[in-house]
Amino acid sequence: MLPRELLRYTSLLLLASGVLMGCGNPGQAKAPQIGFLMTLDDPYWQNMRLGALDEGKKLGAEVTITNAKEDPVLQIQQIQEMIGKQVNAVCLVPMKREPLVAGLQALSQAGIPVILVNRTVADGCEFVSYTGTDTYQGGVTSAKILMEAIGGQGGIVELHQHVGTAPEIARSQALRDVMKDFPGVTVLARVPHDGDRGKAVTEMQTLLAKFPDLKGVYVHGDPQAIAAAEACRDAGRSNIAIVGMGGSEEAIAAIKEGKITGTSFQQPEEEGRNAVRLALKHLKGEPLDKEYLIPCPPITKANADQFKGQF
Repeated sequence: MLPRELLRYTSLLLLASGVLMGCGNPGQAKAPQIGFLMTLDDPYWQNMRLGALDEGKKLGAEVTITNAKEDPVLQIQQIQEMIGKQVNAVCLVPMKREPLVAGLQALSQAGIPVILVNRTVADGCEFVSYTGTDTYQGGVTSAKILMEAIGGQGGIVELHQHVGTAPEIARSQALRDVMKDFPGVTVLARVPHDGDRGKAVTEMQTLLAKFPDLKGVYVHGDPQAIAAAEACRDAGRSNIAIVGMGGSEEAIAAIKEGKITGTSFQQPEEEGRNAVRLALKHLKGEPLDKEYLIPCPPITKANADQFKGQF
């Protein structure tokens, strides 16, 4: 049995040791943990993922990517996982506007700041900042290219992405707003492609058979625009004007070759990078604006040589 004084001394040494170990080496401080919750069902999102991971590495943050596969229920589960891991911040590409309100409210209650990326959510929740391409203006850009290409006259169809997502809503609204200045243009049909090139081909084949005088196609996304163009070419209808959205390498090449008419240039890599930068600035206590929009200029055959696709 040790004397009482020695026991007391030993306890003090152990306590001091614990304090020192808790302080640690400043150079070995734990990296900020950032959850980046998104979808990966298109090359666009995969490029955003690479930008986020690379920016995190550069800035000394650990970025964890999750893939919700356009499923809001799965994404809410992933939000709960991030809360359980006690990440320092979340960068969120919401799968749907309304369902994700509950997810953001849960993050807010857990004290985890959120940067919204590329898509928005419905009212009723808090977030620090939004960053991303101005999706609505990108839709306006593509719609104007299409209106000019068809001379402001004739029937068009819209191939849109997943119903209810913020980009689907914004891009469809952009087309309707641009068409107010072109009363001679009529939307003959709206058909979802759901991010699937094969479905875009199948739907385009059906539309070509149904509308022999079709003049143009407004497509949410470059891959599906190219798929629609292939269907038109195979049907001997390569005179139909087709616009996409995104500005991929494949789309820029297709514009140069005359396969599609144009697109609006989005920058997914920069969206991913900027989201991580904003999250880290917030964690350092730097004041942020509510919105950081990334420009979305037009690409046509006239200026395609000036652009390099990000994905």
